[in-house]
Amino acid sequence: MELKKTEIKYVEEALELALEEYKLEGNIVNQLPDIDFTNQLREFLVDLFEKKYGLVAIEDGKVIGYLVFEGPWDGFFGNCKGAFSPLGASAFSGKDRGKLSSRLLSAVTEMMVKEEGVTSFALSRYANDKEVGKSLVFNGFGIRCSDAIMKLSDRKNRDYYNPNVSFMELKSEEKKLILDLKFGLTKHMLGAPIYFPSYIGNYMEWFAKEEIRVFAACADDEIIGFMSIQDEAENFITESASMKNICGAFVKEEHRGDNVATDLLTFVCNVCESEGVKYLGVDCETLNPTALRFWGKHFQNYTYSYHRRIDERVIGYEEYLEREWRS
Repeated sequence: MELKKTEIKYVEEALELALEEYKLEGNIVNQLPDIDFTNQLREFLVDLFEKKYGLVAIEDGKVIGYLVFEGPWDGFFGNCKGAFSPLGASAFSGKDRGKLSSRLLSAVTEMMVKEEGVTSFALSRYANDKEVGKSLVFNGFGIRCSDAIMKLSDRKNRDYYNPNVSFMELKSEEKKLILDLKFGLTKHMLGAPIYFPSYIGNYMEWFAKEEIRVFAACADDEIIGFMSIQDEAENFITESASMKNICGAFVKEEHRGDNVATDLLTFVCNVCESEGVKYLGVDCETLNPTALRFWGKHFQNYTYSYHRRIDERVIGYEEYLEREWRS
C-alpha cells in the first residue's frame, strides 16, 4: 500500500468510498434522507483534494482510503493551532478499515505537527462506524460533538404538556428578547462537565442574521425558553433544501422538568412541517449531558466529532532530544 498526496485525479474513486460510507450509515439510521449526494460530494471533494494536508491510500492501483484536514487555524479548542476533517473528508475501505484509518491519521497528522505546529485535531465521522470509531479512540481521540436528525413524518403527533405556556416566533428586533437566555446558555456551556468557553465578541450579530429564526416559550408574560433554527449546519447533509437545523436552545432552570423544551420542540416541528420541511437536524456537544439526554429522546445520532489535543511539548522536542542526549 502507498500513501500519496491528494489530487483531482483521485476524486472519482474517493467519491465512491464517500457514497458507500453514507449508504452504510443510512442502513442503520433510517431517519437520514434518501437523497443522491453524488454531485454535492464531488464538488466538495474537488475543493478538498487541493488542500495541503491530505493523503490517499492506494493498493493494487486503486484508492482504498483517504483523509484530508482543513486548516490549520489558531485558537482551535484552546490556545493552540488546530485542524478539522469534516464529514466526507475521510473514507476507508478494505478488510481492516481500522488499521487503514490509523495509518492515514498517523501520516497526515505527522506532517501537520512538524510543518505547522498543530496540536489540536478533530474529525467528523459517522456515528455507527464502530470499526473506525474504535481505531480513533485507541489513537487517543474522544467524542465531543454529535449531529442528529429527525424525519418529521415519523414523529408522533401529540398535544402540548403545558396549557399555560404559549409559543411564538420572534421576528427582527424581537429576537433580542432572548438575550438573557443566550447569556444563560453561554454560562451553562462554561460550567462542569462541559467547560466550553464561547467566543462572544460578535454575539449581537447573531440576532441580526435573517437566516436564523427564533421561537420562544412564554409563561406569565415572560419568555422562559427559546429554540432557534437555520437552513444549514456543519456538514453536507444539512445543506439539503428539505432540512432545517436547530442552532441553539435553552430553558430557564426553574422551568426544567416541566416538558417546556419538549413542547417547544413540538411547536418548532409543527411550524417546519407546515412549511414543507421534511427533516430537522441538531448538533450538540456530547460533553453536555443535559443536551445529550434531551436530544437523544427525539433524534438519531448520525455523526460524532472526535477530538484529540496532543502534548504541546512535542513541538521542537526532537531537536531538544538530539541536542541534550548527546551533550
